[in-house]
Amino acid sequence: MKKSGRWDRIRRIFELPDREEIDRELEFHIEMRAEELEAEGWSEDAARREALRLLGDRGAVGDRMYRVSTRDRRRRRLSEIWGGLFRDVRFAGRTLRRSPGFTLTVLAVLSLGIGANVSIFSAANAVLFRPLPFGDPDALHMLYETNPDFGWVDVTAAPANLLDWAEQVTAFEAVSAHADFLDRPALLREGRATVVGASAVMGNFFDALGVTPAVGRPFRMEETWEGEDGVVVLSHDLWSREFGADPGVLGRTIQLESGPRRVVGVMPPGFTYPDPETDLWIPMGWPADARAEPWFRRAHFMRGFARLAPGVTAAEADAELQSVVARLEVEYPNTNTRMGAGMAPMRDFLARGSTTQIFVLMGAVALLLLLAAANVANLILVRGRGREREIRIRSVLGAERGRLLAQMGAECGLLAFAAGVIGLALGWTGVRGIARIQPLGIAGVTDLALDPRVVGFALGASLVCALLASVGPVWHLVRRGSSASLRESARGSSPDRGTRRAARVLVAFEVAVAVVLVAGAGLMIRSYGEIRSVDPGFTVEPVTAFLITLPEARYPNGEAVNGYFDRLIESLESRPGIERAGTIEALPLAGASWSSQFQAENWSPERVGFEVLHRRADPGYFQALDIPLVRGRMFEPSDRAGPLTVLVNEAFARDHFPDEDPVGTRIAFTREANSGSTWYEIIGVVGDQRQDSPTIPTRAEVFENRHQDWGREAWVVLRASDDPAASIAVARSAVEELDPLVPIAHIRSMSEVWRTSVGRERLVLLLLVLFGGTALAMAVVGVYGVTAEAARLRTREIGIRMALGARAREIGRMMLRQGLGVVLGGLALGLLASLLLTRTLAAYLFEVSPADPLTLTVVTLVLAGAAGAASYLPARRAARLDPTRSLRAD
Repeated sequence: MKKSGRWDRIRRIFELPDREEIDRELEFHIEMRAEELEAEGWSEDAARREALRLLGDRGAVGDRMYRVSTRDRRRRRLSEIWGGLFRDVRFAGRTLRRSPGFTLTVLAVLSLGIGANVSIFSAANAVLFRPLPFGDPDALHMLYETNPDFGWVDVTAAPANLLDWAEQVTAFEAVSAHADFLDRPALLREGRATVVGASAVMGNFFDALGVTPAVGRPFRMEETWEGEDGVVVLSHDLWSREFGADPGVLGRTIQLESGPRRVVGVMPPGFTYPDPETDLWIPMGWPADARAEPWFRRAHFMRGFARLAPGVTAAEADAELQSVVARLEVEYPNTNTRMGAGMAPMRDFLARGSTTQIFVLMGAVALLLLLAAANVANLILVRGRGREREIRIRSVLGAERGRLLAQMGAECGLLAFAAGVIGLALGWTGVRGIARIQPLGIAGVTDLALDPRVVGFALGASLVCALLASVGPVWHLVRRGSSASLRESARGSSPDRGTRRAARVLVAFEVAVAVVLVAGAGLMIRSYGEIRSVDPGFTVEPVTAFLITLPEARYPNGEAVNGYFDRLIESLESRPGIERAGTIEALPLAGASWSSQFQAENWSPERVGFEVLHRRADPGYFQALDIPLVRGRMFEPSDRAGPLTVLVNEAFARDHFPDEDPVGTRIAFTREANSGSTWYEIIGVVGDQRQDSPTIPTRAEVFENRHQDWGREAWVVLRASDDPAASIAVARSAVEELDPLVPIAHIRSMSEVWRTSVGRERLVLLLLVLFGGTALAMAVVGVYGVTAEAARLRTREIGIRMALGARAREIGRMMLRQGLGVVLGGLALGLLASLLLTRTLAAYLFEVSPADPLTLTVVTLVLAGAAGAASYLPARRAARLDPTRSLRAD
């Protein structure tokens, strides 16, 4: 009876009004009206016709009655459903308040799992899912060049090649590009200088991207070339910060250190592409005759992109691009030999450095969420032992299984919703913390944001987690409780084998997941230790650096530029707290400034040195960072008026002069050197410095003499005698005294530079350690809970055993074996899983194998020890039970 009644109610929820019943009701009213008319003297036929006339269109009236009945029934059903749901939720709230320990534990476990997932999903959302802020972004493809001689895979393109692609590939609606570096000129306003970030772009940059300025107009293609009036487009942030968001700034001339520029537009809020530090955009300003110059096809510094023409596929465009590339290789053999090109969807290209990292972290937090679900399921199973009597009483009193499931489901749903809200807050806090370690998202395009997709993910994750954790245990509990009699409850009963087996399986699963996450954390700790042991080739402490960019208007030539830096170095070294100072074009571990090929004077024509890095430096740089001179000599004042000189690093000597001393050799930075080439003499070999990261081997590098090959932008490095922070204040004073309109930018300590260079590894390390520690704690709690519950449920058995002569030691060993058996099973499963899953960390490991035996052994011992301790405590407590009290226990 109960079963048929329950299904009748379910059927009534979805059924619609019966149209035949409505027709019968209409017929009843017609007959009643006809009878009234007959009583007034109408004939039977006339009375019926009149009744029908008074009713009107019978079909239309029936339709109206059907619609009204349907609406009323839906309202009643919704009221019943919401009323029942409200009652269930209110009852669930009262029930959970009576078990604060269980409630807080479940909320803590679920919130941690959901919060970790929200943090990583926010990054995945920014990188993988959020649309790029461009018009029709799917039509945008990045363009790049390749060359196997140089080891180039997806490098920047030469501007002449880009212009040829734009003109000759008809599949491209537009081709544009930006310089692959950020200029840092000074903005001069009201007697002060402010360093700003300036991105140099082609004139059709904004049109090709499909973005429109919030105020004013974009650049025009003709403004790409020198000779046009100097124009500038401001970022919304700079417009608000420096000009008070005044629309009147359009047409106004602002003063940059390179000269005046007229403001023609202001971009929308948040738009900073191609660099998150972009404050303004300026046209490239190439000379009108640049296309005929060799450097215009030899220098690769433009990051290009194309918009596909309507109806053209990427494959068709790439095929046409390859034909043009092949033709250019024939036409320009001096610069385009083996020079290839490729294209890739813009999102994929921009996200290529983050995708693997995101997937690794998403896998880790997914495991953590599964672990949280398993832990909660175990808690529900353990708590269910205490609720069996309640469920049996309610079942005997007439409560149906569906109502019991609904009420317990409301408890789980309430917990899931609360955990989702708390997890969302924790996740967003975690996002802000992660962003401080390493910016996530696509630089200059997307950043982390709490959008509806992230909120939906948090609530969805909490619902899924609650379902995974509760459906099985709740159904088992309700089925077992409602099928037992009240007499069984009064006698007391131990959980069936299915309950015990489920609890043990869940704990084994928790241990296995913990092994995987802790193994990942252990591998990253070992790898990071190996990275820390790498000698970067220079002293990190106590060295700081700051960037100086000299304005062309006041420093028009090499003599003026070198004079300024010489005076600055002399002033800095004369001040207390600074031992040594020097300049370098690009800091180590932050990349070199440019690269080239070269030939030595005595080499055969076919012998060429490829991909040699370049930086400009002075002797103070090497002394400030304790970079040794291996052989030869350092730059000297007498070199300034003599032949061009360079220093090379040890990697250069090993790679290109393995069996000879390069000191005294003359080299030219060209593929085919001749008497008309510019020749440099190698005067010394200095120690290797890591250029990009401690994990990337040092490459061949050349250091030009700053006094011979000058540049207006340089990093000034300071070696402090005591407090590095104090040396910056001294440096500010020295710069202010020399020229108050030359600002200091980007103050960085070399330890910060080192940390930034391994930011990817640090982020993965910190998160995996956090996730691994959480997993370890959850696994220990699960082991302890199952062992303690098993000991409690076997209290009477333990009392009987002890009464029959069993010793406390034997009882303890019996309980310990039960707990350790589950742990060992989980450890074995976890080790097998870790051997497969930790391979995904290979890209982040340095000098460590994903199957590193030492790490896996230590992880196994740590988890075995922690889980063993969690099993030992309940076993010890069981061994100390009083047999008399145990025999009286329920």
